[in-house]
Amino acid sequence: MPTNLEVAREYIRAIERGATGDALARFFTPDVTITEMPNRVAPHGSTSDLARSLEAAERGQQIFKRQTYTITNILGNGDFIALEMEWSGVTVVPIQNLPPDSEMRDHAAVFLEFRNGRIVRQRHYDCFEPW
Repeated sequence: MPTNLEVAREYIRAIERGATGDALARFFTPDVTITEMPNRVAPHGSTSDLARSLEAAERGQQIFKRQTYTITNILGNGDFIALEMEWSGVTVVPIQNLPPDSEMRDHAAVFLEFRNGRIVRQRHYDCFEPW
């Protein structure tokens, strides 16, 4: 059975590859809660369950032609994993004042809580570079 650190790395690689549906759902418990803290893209933040998270992954495929995640730090303590990452995405559609084919960059901290090898809670803090 893979460790939670290994699952966390595999989860980020799956997102980067554009995983949706069952390919993404396999990382989560059915009662997962994903919390996005307020940021430039989501000024009020958001909280999602599994269904909303899978829908967001589908929408992401329509918004970005490519996403790249670089894990710069990863720490694990049993069922708790913290990741520090750099993200970039190339847009397909206009976002705010960005035209299509623009690159967005973000520095993120993601906190994962696991239950039985699957993510039960995720909180992420995004710091987008200016555009």
